[in-house]
Amino acid sequence: MKNALLVALVLVPAPLLAQATAFDQAAVERRLAEAEGRKDWGRALEAAQALSEHAEEAHLEALYKVARLQALLGQTDRACEALERIEQAGLFDVQRVRRDEVFASMRDEPRFKAATQAIWLKGYLWILEQPERDAYQQPDRVMDALALRPGERVADIGAGSGYFTRRISRAVGPAGVVWAIDIRPEILAVLEERARREGLSNIRLQQVEADDPQLPAGRVDTVIMVDTLHYVKDRAAYARKLRAALAPGGRVVIVDFVPRPVEERPWGPPPEQMMSKEEVDEAMAAAGLVPRKVHTFLPEQFFVEYRVAPVTTP
Repeated sequence: MKNALLVALVLVPAPLLAQATAFDQAAVERRLAEAEGRKDWGRALEAAQALSEHAEEAHLEALYKVARLQALLGQTDRACEALERIEQAGLFDVQRVRRDEVFASMRDEPRFKAATQAIWLKGYLWILEQPERDAYQQPDRVMDALALRPGERVADIGAGSGYFTRRISRAVGPAGVVWAIDIRPEILAVLEERARREGLSNIRLQQVEADDPQLPAGRVDTVIMVDTLHYVKDRAAYARKLRAALAPGGRVVIVDFVPRPVEERPWGPPPEQMMSKEEVDEAMAAAGLVPRKVHTFLPEQFFVEYRVAPVTTP
């Protein structure tokens, strides 16, 4: 959820955050030629990739200027065509397009909406699946810590394109079930295609509203939310809905970002959405859920398993 509950990992794409630096194309071309001459294919590849990224950025900027000028000339279809070419050419900040007043008269046009949605989807999928994510998310260690059993029933809230959903699906096997929960149908469509292609028949796709995961009461063994809970506004109310879904002995697993200053980590949740583990503990406690395991190996996130608090008798 984004701007509500984009149930999934949401980071700002690194290319859109990186500080602009001078690019010396001639110097990089020389490095490429020298590396090729030495048959140093690794360094040659690095130089070629740098040239490719620079060319892509310049191409995207040129297409954007074309789209803006065509919009200013009232050439709506041609402006949309240029935006469609942007989506095909690479990653671009969709908010830049949506906020640009040059396109104000086009915002309700179906073709404009479709073009900007395609730009957003491409960038969002890149965010979810960039190789750099594995370094801080450590999905194999997370899965080992979860120790899911064959036949287990799991709800992945914020399934996105299936970064964890597909791993969970394999862990619980054909006797298990994974509810893949998200608010965006276009993201679930991507996951559906991937699940079909990979033969993962135990995944159940479910589009939900921002404030309700719509889980089956008393039937879920593990609820997992990775980099998602920070989007929820009323976390205590949401936690009560999670508890209602738990089967006897079930657990709620929360993995989310440790708050850090933007200067220290210029990606992840914006300041107004950051939350500490202690704040999550408090929200879960309002639903009668208490920490049972706290895993500390993730460098950027807290990772906590909550279970129903035992009933104490006077």
